[in-house]
Amino acid sequence: MKRIVKMIKTTCLVVAAGMLVLACSQALQVNYDYDSSVNLKQFKTFKVEAEHKIEEDPLLGSELNRRRLGDAVVEVMESKGYKFDQNNPEIIVRFMTDVKERQQVRSNNMYSPYMWWYGGGNNISTYNYQESRFILNIYQKTSDKMVWQGWASGKVKAPSKKDDRESMVKNTISDILRTFPEATADTYSRK
Repeated sequence: MKRIVKMIKTTCLVVAAGMLVLACSQALQVNYDYDSSVNLKQFKTFKVEAEHKIEEDPLLGSELNRRRLGDAVVEVMESKGYKFDQNNPEIIVRFMTDVKERQQVRSNNMYSPYMWWYGGGNNISTYNYQESRFILNIYQKTSDKMVWQGWASGKVKAPSKKDDRESMVKNTISDILRTFPEATADTYSRK
């Protein structure tokens, strides 16, 4: 009986520790902005391209990553009911990625009532990391005016396998486009 109770306590402790680790892990933060004067539900067709006028990062701007991002955007937009049209799209989805160096400062206050006896003080430590951003800009083709922008930012650990990279990019693009409206029911009736 004692062995069973000990095993249950150990299992609960492991589960609690796992939940704590998951709660403390930093996920991508997704946000969006849009032009409220434009009815986003009017669009039916799209095309995808890399954002213009950006500084190309040799790794993130590589042909492999541009192709991964473009394929993921096409797949997610088509799953939302939009039709890919390279020649005459109503909206153009442009994508970009970048990495910024960030620094987090942590303070551990070690003061206590017995500070005069044991000493004490304030420990300050810094933590350097890289923050990745995935940005989607959607432009209305007729005016070349941005009508919607979505982005995901946070600490990203590079996946180890090719399939992991593609699924990570697709999941990120899907999260960004989650708030973009789905195509209306008459999507394919016009053409």
